[in-house]
Amino acid sequence: MPGRLFLVVGPSGAGKDTLLDGARRALGEDPSFVFARRVVTRPADAGGEAFRAVAPEEFEALRAGGAFLLWWRAHGLEYGLPRALEDELQAGRHVVANVSRGVVAAAAGRFAGTTVIEIDAPPGLRAERLAARRREDAADAARRLARKGAPYPAGLAVERVANDGTPAEGVARFVAVLTSTRRPALALKRMPIDSWNDDVAFLHRRCPGYRAESYLGPGKIEVRGGDRIVTARVNVVEDDRILAADEIGLSQRAFERFGLPEGVPVGIERARRPASLEALRAKVAGRALDPEAIEAIVADVAAGRYAHREIAAFLVAAVSLSADEILSLARARARHARRLDWAADMVVDKHSVGGIPGNRVTMIVVPIVAAHGLTIPKTSSRAITSAAGTADAMEALARVELDAAEMQAVVRSAGGCVVWNGRLNHSPIDDVMNAITRPLGIDSNDLSVASILSKKRAAGSTHLVIDVPVGPAAKVRTRREADEMAARFSHVGAGLGMAVAVHVTDGTQPVGRGVGPALEARDAMQVLRNDPAA
Repeated sequence: MPGRLFLVVGPSGAGKDTLLDGARRALGEDPSFVFARRVVTRPADAGGEAFRAVAPEEFEALRAGGAFLLWWRAHGLEYGLPRALEDELQAGRHVVANVSRGVVAAAAGRFAGTTVIEIDAPPGLRAERLAARRREDAADAARRLARKGAPYPAGLAVERVANDGTPAEGVARFVAVLTSTRRPALALKRMPIDSWNDDVAFLHRRCPGYRAESYLGPGKIEVRGGDRIVTARVNVVEDDRILAADEIGLSQRAFERFGLPEGVPVGIERARRPASLEALRAKVAGRALDPEAIEAIVADVAAGRYAHREIAAFLVAAVSLSADEILSLARARARHARRLDWAADMVVDKHSVGGIPGNRVTMIVVPIVAAHGLTIPKTSSRAITSAAGTADAMEALARVELDAAEMQAVVRSAGGCVVWNGRLNHSPIDDVMNAITRPLGIDSNDLSVASILSKKRAAGSTHLVIDVPVGPAAKVRTRREADEMAARFSHVGAGLGMAVAVHVTDGTQPVGRGVGPALEARDAMQVLRNDPAA
């Protein structure tokens, strides 16, 4: 059987040479791996990787004579892989080669089983590495950092290695990807288990090639199939009737996110360290974060790369944020949500910060606004700080657990709706963070502003009215606190391109006569009917 061609790619400064040298040493005694020595039109004393230096004229003669398996131009130089490497592949050995992304498509078309290993690191770290190696001047380094790679061919196997830690950590990850070819693939299985917003993988205790117990604990694994990856924590199964030894199960949400059918062969690796870990630690230490750092943290949270304890540490540290940090957090959370489109120039909404029993203003406002011709798709929560939430009260009158398609159908028909936001799943990052803040009792106006406005942005709202009740038992206790929160809403709303109007209201007593879903729904209906008893 032919060997596998591993094409190592990555932007300048990612540290490809370091990882290749480390892997070459680690696998030096393994005859199944061959590390390609490139032919380069660079002076022999240029440093860096071990390569064969040739003059441009000699390179052209070699190329014309068919001496190269692959060749390309990059950064003013010419590179080639010797054709003899094809013999190594045919002999069943795995060839590892540092190449340009521009030749990936050609290589994949010629050699079955081609695998791309993409090595990357954060931009700041890449810039430091380029400066340290002193091979480029400032202008050349800037061009290398700005360069974008060509897209990969569809269906190509792509493995990713984060080289953002120590050299030893990077080499270990790289070698793990190379040697994973020896491990047997596991057949994917959908488990009939709803783990809500927690992605869970299931391994049999007698799983061949993987010691299931070694993957338990707070760390996670990456389940990989083709170019698909899902990050999950591990549970161990002992009953063959539930899961076979050569299968890996995924909980329902994880299976749907993975997007591959049952039975396909997949592999697993320990999840890489989140690229944003240093930024998260900086926030825990009390430092302010720039927009790029907050975006990186939210992206890693959305991808499931953090354990709940790490997310909790970030949220505790983020109880107090600057106005710009709140805006950056709202933008990042909105970017990682599914945007609802209403095909309308003006989409209006209202939100109450809450904490007041009987405050069912939404059930009165929405039908009146919709009757006046505006689009008002209202998503509401269930009870959090009172006996009933808006969704609970509305459920006394109509079904509120609508998915996105059903919600859009109602809005097209009636101009508005009141539905439960939990079924829509349009803001999964919000679900993850709320699942941690609520049990821990983390109560932060700054986090609330980011959460509320990011969800409204994802829900397609353009114009928003916010009610901030103030009272001794309300969520907001003082007028000063309310004014500060209103300023935050206005600043962040403007930054998100939304028109936001904030109203501070009287929250010193319950609203209406009833407390509880049915009684609160009755109060709202009496108002809408102009009942004298309302």
